[in-house]
Amino acid sequence: MLDTNKDFDDRNLANSEEAIEKALEYLRYHDPANANREYAVGLLKRMQTAADNIAGKVTLEFEQFVENNNEPKQD
Repeated sequence: MLDTNKDFDDRNLANSEEAIEKALEYLRYHDPANANREYAVGLLKRMQTAADNIAGKVTLEFEQFVENNNEPKQD
């Protein structure tokens, strides 16, 4: 069973060389003036902070979701 509090704790993108390279590739096309490693790491950190804030406001009740969506729709 998934645990929404722990499943993505290991995804520290600002320390992932692969993620940094992907961010640099994105920046080369969309913001060439800031296409450097420091900016890419900062971008990833800001993205992680935003994702953490969003995730903290929403709790996933998977069982309740399945139960609600498996019921036949009534007209």
